[in-house]
Amino acid sequence: MAVTNAANLSLFMVNLVERLLQGIRQRQAECSVLNLKAYCRGAKYVEETLKLLPKRPEPVLLERIYSKIVGLWRIHALPLDPAPP
Repeated sequence: MAVTNAANLSLFMVNLVERLLQGIRQRQAECSVLNLKAYCRGAKYVEETLKLLPKRPEPVLLERIYSKIVGLWRIHALPLDPAPP
């Protein structure tokens, strides 16, 4: 029974990752599984860091922080907009 559960979970995860990559590849064709893993890791780091702040940053700054951190370990990171003056 444990082997069956592990095999089913493994196949489910493969299907889930492929479905997630389909949506991402519509915007960025060269996205890979490694990019997806890096994105998820970065998103977790941002969420945990935000919990340490006394108050949440403004939405514009939060978006820039989020896009910068989630792109750190990506192989094909999206370019950031130039910083406002």
